[in-house]
Amino acid sequence: MTLRAMRSVLALAIAGAACAGISAQADMRALFYEYEASEQWYWQLVPDAVKKANGETIQYELSTDAQGDLTLVNLRSYDMLLFGTHGIGGWGVYHLEGVEQDLIEYVDEGGFILVQTSDDGFYQGGMFPVELAMRESGDHDFEVTAEGEATGIFDTPNAIDDIIEDDSYLDVEAPWAVLATSADSGGPHTLSLRHGDGEYVVTSSRGEEEGQAAPNVPFVENIITYLVARIHETRPVAPAGKLATTWGALRAR
Repeated sequence: MTLRAMRSVLALAIAGAACAGISAQADMRALFYEYEASEQWYWQLVPDAVKKANGETIQYELSTDAQGDLTLVNLRSYDMLLFGTHGIGGWGVYHLEGVEQDLIEYVDEGGFILVQTSDDGFYQGGMFPVELAMRESGDHDFEVTAEGEATGIFDTPNAIDDIIEDDSYLDVEAPWAVLATSADSGGPHTLSLRHGDGEYVVTSSRGEEEGQAAPNVPFVENIITYLVARIHETRPVAPAGKLATTWGALRAR
């Protein structure tokens, strides 16, 4: 083999390693917050059920320490934050004391958050930049709005006919978008809020027990699929379609 040929082979090997490195970095990182005293059913079920979404491998990590892990400095390492059931407040406790502004800034900078139901008795809306109030509701039936149909959250990749829920929302006004309404009262059931470069999806899906969480996993998969699609919309991609760099690296520039 000539020196020129050896150099060509070496260049190809380096290029291949670089591409592999980009692909490895391109996997989506999701931080999953579950209350420590709960049974953490969404954490137990979702990572095994939703290993890929929109062609991306999802790497999940669990946190039960809101004050330690939901700081802006730590959240910048993740593409999305997924709250388990009653993630804002439940079991007699409000969970997010002191990190509300971090969550708002995370979304503003391009982070994506899924918030599942909260116990309305221990709910506080300080993690949102726009007011959101709650009401008690246990209806499982819902109607999808035109805005909800456009997201694909209720049909991609799974057709969703029923969601086990707890609580819904009150006095919802723009810029909140209502994606579905609860059939018992017509009150908002699933919402989204775009803020800065990121987005919140808020839903009343419930999962304190396995029998509640398991039927809702396809719906959670749909939301993760939607969040990955939104990430693709908002961040640079390499020619092969993979993310060219991590969000943390982008923010550091």
